[in-house]
Amino acid sequence: MDKHPITKKTKTTMGKFTDIISNFLGSWTAVIFHLLWFSIWLVFNYDINILTFSVSLEAIFIGIFLLMASNKAEVVRDKKEERLRKNDRQRLEKDIKLDEKADRQLTEIKRIQKDLEQKVETIIKEIKKLQS
Repeated sequence: MDKHPITKKTKTTMGKFTDIISNFLGSWTAVIFHLLWFSIWLVFNYDINILTFSVSLEAIFIGIFLLMASNKAEVVRDKKEERLRKNDRQRLEKDIKLDEKADRQLTEIKRIQKDLEQKVETIIKEIKKLQS
């Protein structure tokens, strides 16, 4: 029934590894690390083809890890929305029950009011009869 491959076991070893990698990639540490790495590579004039190849491979893996992190975030978001919908549904059901109760009470109040009106009219008629 689950739409996503990441379901109940969100803290597997691979899940933890993905969290670590994606947290690193989204940090200033990663920016500084790459800046230093590229600078050292260029300063020491290593083979640019190897650098291009390694950066291409890294980009592939970064894309995969970021998609995995995105999928995991979507699962978390879906679960949160499901909880919110459930809470909204419960609140709505409670509101409907309160509305129904209030409607019954208003109907009862109107009935009592009508009965009182009739009794008051009867009393007024009796008073008028007595006065005549």
